[in-house]
Amino acid sequence: MNYDVIVVGGGIVGASIAFYLTKTKGINVLLCEKGKPPGDGATSISGGLIRVHHTNKANQYLSFRSLQIYRELMKNRKMDFGYNPIGFSLIVSPEYVKNLNNNVQYMNKLKLPTIIYSPQDYSLREKFINVENIGAISYEPLGGYGDPAKSSITFLNEALKQGLNLMEGTEAEKLLIKKDKVVGVKTNFANIYSKQVIIASNFWSKKLTKQLEFNIPLYTKRLGVVFAHTHNYNVLSHSYIDDTSDTYMRPLPDGRILIGIKSSDCNTNIDHLSKKIHYNEAEEALFRASKRFPVLSKAKLLGGRIGFDSYTPDQYPIIGQSEIEGLYLSIGFSGGGYKIAPAVGEFIAEEITGNKKTNELKYYGLERFKDYNNTYFQTSNMYKYM
Repeated sequence: MNYDVIVVGGGIVGASIAFYLTKTKGINVLLCEKGKPPGDGATSISGGLIRVHHTNKANQYLSFRSLQIYRELMKNRKMDFGYNPIGFSLIVSPEYVKNLNNNVQYMNKLKLPTIIYSPQDYSLREKFINVENIGAISYEPLGGYGDPAKSSITFLNEALKQGLNLMEGTEAEKLLIKKDKVVGVKTNFANIYSKQVIIASNFWSKKLTKQLEFNIPLYTKRLGVVFAHTHNYNVLSHSYIDDTSDTYMRPLPDGRILIGIKSSDCNTNIDHLSKKIHYNEAEEALFRASKRFPVLSKAKLLGGRIGFDSYTPDQYPIIGQSEIEGLYLSIGFSGGGYKIAPAVGEFIAEEITGNKKTNELKYYGLERFKDYNNTYFQTSNMYKYM
C-alpha cells in the first residue's frame, strides 16, 4: 500500500489535518487510528473550551483563526462542531492585571470582541460569583465551548467525502526508515508506504518516536474532568478559567457543570494509566470551583472522565518537519489541542501541499528546545498557571 501522506492519529488534530490535506485534489491521504475515531486520547475527554486568550501572540493567532474556521464551516458547509458561543472569561489575581491588559491589546488587534471587567463590575453580571482575590476579568463574547469528539468525527466525515482513506483499528507500531528517510509505517495489518508521515497521535506519539536518534522532549500527564449538579440553575452563565486557583469550568446543555481536575505527571505504566477517577480528586476539583462560586459547595458529584496527554517542557506543541526527511511532527499539545486544531490542520496542509509556511508555525519547531530557557512561549505576560 502506497500513499502520498500518512496521518497517524484520528483525534481532533489528525482529523483536521486530514480534512485540509484532502481538499487538495490529486493527493492520496491515509489516516491510521489505532482504535475507533476519535480515539482514546485527550480528544475523548477534553472539556472543549474555546478561547483566544493566551499569553503569546502565536497561540492567540492560531486560536483566533481556529475560531474563524469553526464559525465559517458551520455557516458555509453546515458542519457540526457542537460550538456554543456562550462566552468565555479568564480570571486573574491583582498582580497579573498588567499582563492581562497587555495580552488583550493583541487580541484587540485581531479585531476580537473582548471586554475587561473590574471585580466590582463583573459581580453585577454574575450574581453567584465570589470576587475575592480577583484583579481583573477578560471576557470574550465569541468564546464558549465545542464538542471535541463530535468535531473530530465531523472533520473525518468531510475528509472521507473528499477522498480520505481511513483505517480504523490500525496501530502504527514503528516508523519505516530507509537511507535516513522515513518512508512509511509498520502497522498491525501491514507495512504502509508514503512520501510523508505526519505523527498526530499526541499521547501515543512517544512510543512511535522513541526509535529516532534525536530527542523529542515529551512527558505524560494525567488529566480529566468531573461533573456536578446543583439545584441553583444558571450558576455558570458561560465558560471560565480561574487562574487564581488553576480551575476551569463550564455549563453543560443538560444542566450539569463540567469542572477540570488538576493535571498530574505520571509514568506510562499500567498502574499510572488507569482511567478510574478517584473520589478525592473529584472532591478537590469541586472545592476549588466552589471558592469562586460558593453555591457549588452544595453541588452533587456525578462522576467524571480521566485521560492522558503528551506535554512539552514549555507546554506548547511541537509542529514542523523533523530532523529526518519524510517525517512531520504535530504532537505534544499539552492539553490545549482543541482550540487551535483547525488552524493547525489548515497551515500544515498548506505547508505540505503548497510549500507555504505560515509565519506563526515557526515558533513551534522542535529546535526551540535546544535552548529551552529562552523559548518564544516563555513571555513576560504569563499568569500564575498559564
